[in-house]
Amino acid sequence: MKKHILHLLAIFIVFAFLFQPIAAHASPYPIAISDYSQKPTGQSESFECSTDMDVPQDECEALVAMYEGNNGEGWRFKDNWLITNTVGNWYGITVESGHVVEIFLYMNYLQGSFPTALESLIYLQSLDLSWNSLTGGIPPEISNFSALRVLDLYNCNLSGALPTELGEMSSLQKLLLMNNQFSGTIPIELGNLYNLQKLDMMENQLSGTIPPELGNLSNLQALDLGSNSLTGAIPSELGELGELQGLWLDYNQLTGNIPPELGNLSNLQHLWLSVNQLSGRIPLTFINLAALNAFYFDNTKLCEPNDPEFLAWKATIPNWQGTNVVCKMLYLPVTCR
Repeated sequence: MKKHILHLLAIFIVFAFLFQPIAAHASPYPIAISDYSQKPTGQSESFECSTDMDVPQDECEALVAMYEGNNGEGWRFKDNWLITNTVGNWYGITVESGHVVEIFLYMNYLQGSFPTALESLIYLQSLDLSWNSLTGGIPPEISNFSALRVLDLYNCNLSGALPTELGEMSSLQKLLLMNNQFSGTIPIELGNLYNLQKLDMMENQLSGTIPPELGNLSNLQALDLGSNSLTGAIPSELGELGELQGLWLDYNQLTGNIPPELGNLSNLQHLWLSVNQLSGRIPLTFINLAALNAFYFDNTKLCEPNDPEFLAWKATIPNWQGTNVVCKMLYLPVTCR
């Protein structure tokens, strides 16, 4: 009898052990599975901006318009977008003092045209939409982004002419437009961007001459116009860019001599002039470029002076790639009386 009771007790313990985990795992979360299916990680179709959010309603609506107009459902990252009323928790959005100040959506599968609705974000300081697949060009409304300091549209598949209104964005410190399909000339109005520190328009289809007005950019530290179809001479006004550390003009169709004024760029560290139709002697003023680390001028018609001062300076440049052509000595004709 005692053995029978122990046997029944053992069976009871086994059943209790088997069914207890099932009951525990049946609902490990405070909501049912059916409730969870109604709250996917995607976005609510009925989301509406309200006055009780952490940013003004019009700023929220501008972000929603970008989401809806630029393939938001297909974004790579969209954490909390159109889910929470705390916009500062939306992926890529930075909020300070109750306003959107930064948008960082690098490589996030954005599609469609440039999101002009963002012009409502009057406190926006940085806009990074690089490595996305946008279409069309930069709209004239870009000038409404009056507080913008950084505009990064690197590799966005944008095309068309650069709007002259870019020159009205007086707060800009970095304008990054490389690896697109922009065409036409460089707007002379860019010379009005006195706070600009970096201007990069490498690898586009820009044509025409380099505007002398770029010499007005007294705070510019980097200027990259490489891999375009620019023609004409290098403007001597670029020698007025006292803060310049890098100048990239390679892979264009520039002609003429190097202006000796470039020897005034005492902070210059990188100078790339390769693959152009430049000709003549490298100016002896270059011996003043004490900070220069890299000088590339291969595939040009430039020649190197044979002066001792020049050769001594050349020996101090770690990265040098030239034409290996020494300038011929010039002999003045002697007239006998």
